[in-house]
Amino acid sequence: MPSKQQCKRALDFYEETLGQYKNVVGMGLVHLDAEAQASRGSKEAIAVYVSQKLPEVELAPEEIIPRYLEIKGRGKMVRVPTKVIEQGEVTLDLPGKKPL
Repeated sequence: MPSKQQCKRALDFYEETLGQYKNVVGMGLVHLDAEAQASRGSKEAIAVYVSQKLPEVELAPEEIIPRYLEIKGRGKMVRVPTKVIEQGEVTLDLPGKKPL
């Protein structure tokens, strides 16, 4: 089970790569609920926020965000889970300014 620190390191390491996937608008860390913890083997996951979550069958294999990302940890590889979350479009709306 990856530690919170290992999840943070994985996010730092993979941030640029994850940002290149289709519809990605942000990333962070998220605490998993009990059911997800049991199935993913972790209390934490890398949250990948997307503007629209699409079924895997509608994506090319290289467009599918991996379920786990691997980083080195004390002599072995550690698998850090990801969780794709639909966020919607993200825009910058400043008072007195026209939207982009």
